[in-house]
Amino acid sequence: MIEWFGDNLWAPWLALALGLLVLEAITLDLLFLMLAVGAGAAATVALAGGEPWLQVIVGCATALLMLGAVRPVALKHLKKGPENQLTNIDRMAGMDARPLEAITADAGLAEVDGDTWTARAAGDYRIEPGMGAVVENVDGATVYLRPTRQIEWDETRPDTLGPNSPRPEGA
Repeated sequence: MIEWFGDNLWAPWLALALGLLVLEAITLDLLFLMLAVGAGAAATVALAGGEPWLQVIVGCATALLMLGAVRPVALKHLKKGPENQLTNIDRMAGMDARPLEAITADAGLAEVDGDTWTARAAGDYRIEPGMGAVVENVDGATVYLRPTRQIEWDETRPDTLGPNSPRPEGA
């Protein structure tokens, strides 16, 4: 068995490259992909009949070259878009929320963008269901809300009715 490995050093290099590709599929960070390319280069040298020390040097040099020169460029292309572009939770600040139950500093549930979140008041507020609220910030799976300003129309007083509201008789 040991003699076979000595004659076929490409096989362990290939196994290492495949293992690194599996790790890359899990992490998606392009780190293990660059190392897999280095292992593939070492396997190529082994298939060409190169000495074991040459395989190690070519594999390491290729992996370092890939990590230093290719990976930063590849990551830059993968993360195209402005640096200040907000994604996921960061974009939620300022979104409208619909309280599903009374929200205080200690308890509450709210719906934001179609998803139900644990909610807390972002100050000394009590936000009741039916009131408007806005996401102040997000911490883990909890949204912190502040109430939106609302105009309370008193329909019994003509001077507080909106311009399109029906007027009581005699007003």
